[in-house]
Amino acid sequence: MYKEEIKNIGDLMKIKEETYGIVWGTVLLVIGIIILLIALTNVLNVAQNPAETIEQWVPEETQGPTASFVWTSNDKSVEFSDLSAEGSYDISSWSWDFGDDESSSQQNPSHVYSEVGSYTVSLEVEDENGNSHKTVAGVSLVEEEGSNGQSQSTAGFDLGLGVSLNRMAISSLYAIAFAIIVMIGGRFLVAGVRLLRPNVRIYKMKVKPKEVYNKEK
Repeated sequence: MYKEEIKNIGDLMKIKEETYGIVWGTVLLVIGIIILLIALTNVLNVAQNPAETIEQWVPEETQGPTASFVWTSNDKSVEFSDLSAEGSYDISSWSWDFGDDESSSQQNPSHVYSEVGSYTVSLEVEDENGNSHKTVAGVSLVEEEGSNGQSQSTAGFDLGLGVSLNRMAISSLYAIAFAIIVMIGGRFLVAGVRLLRPNVRIYKMKVKPKEVYNKEK
């Protein structure tokens, strides 16, 4: 009786274990198939029109403003004229530094210095999109004399590779993401198949010939 109960309990545990295996195997298999189908769908979409797809991912390149100005002096009084060029957006602010701890936010300001001499004046402009650019000029004042000058741009060296580098980066990231998604989907698929696969157990038994068995008995 006790042996039969143990056997029944063992059978129930085995059935329960097999049921869990079927359920989880099915779940993992379905998840794996869904992931792989999503990856395949995206690849087909890109393959049909790769240029347009990548163009949608690459942010639109915008051109920032270019700051520039000229100045004209008369004794200690200087008139500044803004010549800044707009980029993709309108310029929204001007920030002047006259080099003597004085500043202005006007587009075309005038300034009177307390004494003659050389000053470094800077202008920084910013557009509506937050792009900014700065330029400087050396202003030399001579008593009771006039002079003029123009600013020098502080723009950095631009190779013009922004869009190409963005597209290369996006393409590389997409390829990496696709590989990761396929790997994850494949692992789910394999795990599901393993759980659904019948659990075959191999037992090794030694069988003696009938004549040998009778003699030993």
